[in-house]
Amino acid sequence: MAIKQVINFNSNNEYFKGFLQTIIKESDIDGSVSQKDKKITLLLDDKESSKLEKFSELSNKYLPHSIFLGDIKTTQEEINITQSDEKSKTYDIGLCPKCLEALTDPASESYLDDDLKCTHYSNEAGYYNDTTFFTPHYTDGCAVLVADTSKIDELFIITDKEKEVLFSIEKPTLKVTICDEELKGLTGKNYIHIKSPYNVRSTLAALNAKDSDIPYLFFQNNHDLDIVKVQENTTIIRASRVADELENIDEDKVLNRFLNISNEAGFVANALGANMSISNGISFVHAGRVGAEYVLKFQKFNLSEMLQNMKNDEIQSRLLTNFGAKFQNIIDDLNSHANYNLFEAICVILELKDKNFESLSDKSLEFRGNGGLKIDTFFKAEGFDYEAFFGSIMSFKLADTEQHYLAYSIFEAFGDMIIATLNQLKAKHKSQNFIMMGDMFENAILYSRILSKFQLSNPYFAKAIALDD
Repeated sequence: MAIKQVINFNSNNEYFKGFLQTIIKESDIDGSVSQKDKKITLLLDDKESSKLEKFSELSNKYLPHSIFLGDIKTTQEEINITQSDEKSKTYDIGLCPKCLEALTDPASESYLDDDLKCTHYSNEAGYYNDTTFFTPHYTDGCAVLVADTSKIDELFIITDKEKEVLFSIEKPTLKVTICDEELKGLTGKNYIHIKSPYNVRSTLAALNAKDSDIPYLFFQNNHDLDIVKVQENTTIIRASRVADELENIDEDKVLNRFLNISNEAGFVANALGANMSISNGISFVHAGRVGAEYVLKFQKFNLSEMLQNMKNDEIQSRLLTNFGAKFQNIIDDLNSHANYNLFEAICVILELKDKNFESLSDKSLEFRGNGGLKIDTFFKAEGFDYEAFFGSIMSFKLADTEQHYLAYSIFEAFGDMIIATLNQLKAKHKSQNFIMMGDMFENAILYSRILSKFQLSNPYFAKAIALDD
């Protein structure tokens, strides 16, 4: 008899298969491992219990967790096992548990060896150059390298599921809440991106810091693998490694990403997508039997034009006059910066310190209640009604609405706008397949709104493809 495990692995990457192959060899068990269509099949001969126990022991000790690891189905079957000798390509991933043990054990020949290269999943030793500078001093744009993992719960509010992701073999970056007052003071932030040591260089830097009683270091975040964990979903927001590469299906980069995600989801045709992108704009797309097209697209935001349109409208002109009487500094700022983008303009009205999407997103997370204000997200003949949208924000600002509540309401409104628009498009195109993409989904309020209010339509978030550039 053979033990058969079918492991759902939501990626085309082969390193997890490679780790299993190494453990098969080291345990000297009759076994095989193969990977196809994002499933890994493991076969183990159960005749020799000692070898099976050895395999189990090595797996528990050295098999890393992966963000792509899904359900595992185990059966016993009469199967003739042909011993496998699978090879994996090399990948830019973290140190495996065996390498980490060798690097940190004073009795090991590889103790503190900055030339250590992992060969425990591939027959080659991969090399990825890293010149990252780690420092105890914070500057704008820095993320946190967690040097002392025993202090993580003292420094951050982080769930066990988020820890699994943070310490996975892929070593992604997560945004979490800071709970340490000293760290809040150093950064001036309540939320920050964090990463666990992800290669030899960062591991050695973390060891030195820990030996000096420094629990964390700072480094410039290059957004190589930004991930969010929302409920049971683990989603790649942006990535330069590990995520599945896009096929060139369409020349338009938004449509191309949409079609790639549609293929990953197994949607043959007639899929609808909402693209909520900071840099590529907000749009809704549809895939028929041949190719994809935009069915609704936010026109480019023009602050000067929007303000002029508001001045030309009888009701909105009165709102601007009243708003200026109370917040002349905001009106002056808007009038003198015609190049502000959508999120910069919103941040000015909310009087946030930093003027960008991240600042607005972070502020929204400070609200701990349920249910936001009604922010207008209407469409008109020319496209999205920016005048109504900003008019409602200004109205609530005039009513002295707290910053975090107003920011929360904006993201909730974006979520409701997505749902209402897709429901209308659903009726038109008779579609039952819905794809969410774009880096605005890094905001947990927007993401959660889709999961909670659109759940019956089974919105699809890519599992191995990044949601944005």
